[in-house]
Amino acid sequence: MDLSGIPFAGEAAAVLTTISWTICIFPFTAASRKLGAGPLNHFRLLLACTILTILLLVFSEVPSVSVSDFTGGGAPFWFFISGVIGLALGDYFGFSGFAILGPRVGSVFTTLAPIATLFAGWFLVGERINPVGLLGITVTILSVTALSFSKAEILKVKESGHGKFRHGVFYLILSSSCQGIGLVLANKGFSVASPDSPDPVQATWMRMVAGTVVIFFLTIVSGKLPEIARPVLQNRQNGNWYALAGTLFGPVAGVMLSMLAVSLLKNQPSIAQTIFSLLPVMALPVNYMLYREKVGWKQVAVVAGACGGVIILVWRDAAASLFLLNFAQ
Repeated sequence: MDLSGIPFAGEAAAVLTTISWTICIFPFTAASRKLGAGPLNHFRLLLACTILTILLLVFSEVPSVSVSDFTGGGAPFWFFISGVIGLALGDYFGFSGFAILGPRVGSVFTTLAPIATLFAGWFLVGERINPVGLLGITVTILSVTALSFSKAEILKVKESGHGKFRHGVFYLILSSSCQGIGLVLANKGFSVASPDSPDPVQATWMRMVAGTVVIFFLTIVSGKLPEIARPVLQNRQNGNWYALAGTLFGPVAGVMLSMLAVSLLKNQPSIAQTIFSLLPVMALPVNYMLYREKVGWKQVAVVAGACGGVIILVWRDAAASLFLLNFAQ
């Protein structure tokens, strides 16, 4: 079904992506603390590849990949590189950081991804955003940062016992950078692809396969596979079930929706990534339902600011035109 003619279809897909990723953070954080970041990263990639392969065999087809796709810079080449950087590396650093900082504070670092996306998009896909759009990105990032990065939250992190705060910050900065660059590389894949291929499910599958092959190869070569597999085979503290839940909402549903958003927002990956950065805002109601965490007026204010920033970003062209029209008069 062609959604390209529907106004704001890409932005809507990005919102659905953010909701799915918000849900997956909570089981993934629990799984990372039970299994470890390394075992979880391997296990969820393997799970995602299995589920996506079944979906392709039932509803579509497994995409064919040739040597010329890589030597000539075809779409599969860009999706494979995107999977290695965005999924294998980005998510490993992300799991390590979330295990230390937790979902609330950790999610604030997703706001760095739009910056990495904007710079990478400038060089790789020729993305350009007018000053109104840059204002929207800035407002969103500042609002989400104010929501999650408070002294009280930092004190909670220091008492968690899962690692040093500065290590968690370092891991999540790396994670956000890798995910932002990975999204631009996927956008590049859709830009060079033919109009009818690949679809978002096929693109997701190629990214997952690339990430899985690379990370398992490195683990096997380093001789660490038994160490990585042990917590999963033991189902330590029932962590496998949390990993499965996170995989369904994250690498499967969430990544497919993100690829749909990127395919609809060609040459504009930073828009999708900025909407993805609303994850801490989406996490507020989930935090309330799971932990009965109260929502005060300050949080409501910064949520309104974050949403306002996204609205400015989405309507940037109309706002810029209106400003120029009024200025000319």
